[in-house]
Amino acid sequence: MPNMFGGKNANGLYVPLTEVEQEVIQRLVESDDLMVVIHGWGFVSSPRISFGDHRVKVEFELNFTSPPANTPVPVYYFDLELRTKSEGRTLFRQRQSCQYEGKPMQVAAGVFLGMVWDIALSHLDPALVKSVKPGATGMTSRVLDKDTGKATLTGNMRLSEKEIRTLAGLRDRERMMREDNLRKARGATDRESRDIKDGKLRRK
Repeated sequence: MPNMFGGKNANGLYVPLTEVEQEVIQRLVESDDLMVVIHGWGFVSSPRISFGDHRVKVEFELNFTSPPANTPVPVYYFDLELRTKSEGRTLFRQRQSCQYEGKPMQVAAGVFLGMVWDIALSHLDPALVKSVKPGATGMTSRVLDKDTGKATLTGNMRLSEKEIRTLAGLRDRERMMREDNLRKARGATDRESRDIKDGKLRRK
């Protein structure tokens, strides 16, 4: 069954990025203008990026040079940001928990970590779109309301009542997933804060 909202992947139900937004991502990838910032740790200047009409997969490696190998530091989360190199514009930012069975990852010099960051994009900032593609005019996103410029359920799409009900259910599921990820990230942040307070962890 085809995606009722026009997505190319018939196995998934989602609202795809517009062709203009997809072209912007393609231009950023082809010009090597995207980087991953790992706040508190550094950055990766040229991650491997593949993308479709909704998801962006970012692959990169972290090769830690500190702290000393004999004094590893527990890491509860990575604060990740995908941004442009040229203008520092953010495409997406997310805090990812690094706990396994309730225990933080141990990081020290010599530790090598390969990561795959899977991002679901609902839309791109219109200012970013127009900075990369100056000729873009009008609404560049399906989900932004043409009058307010804010993301809404139907955005600027013309949908039937059935499609609106389906989209409302989809947004509810997406919201629950975001809230679950946020709970995990908050839990990791709270645990790090407690360990710092108790003297069990040095700040990076």
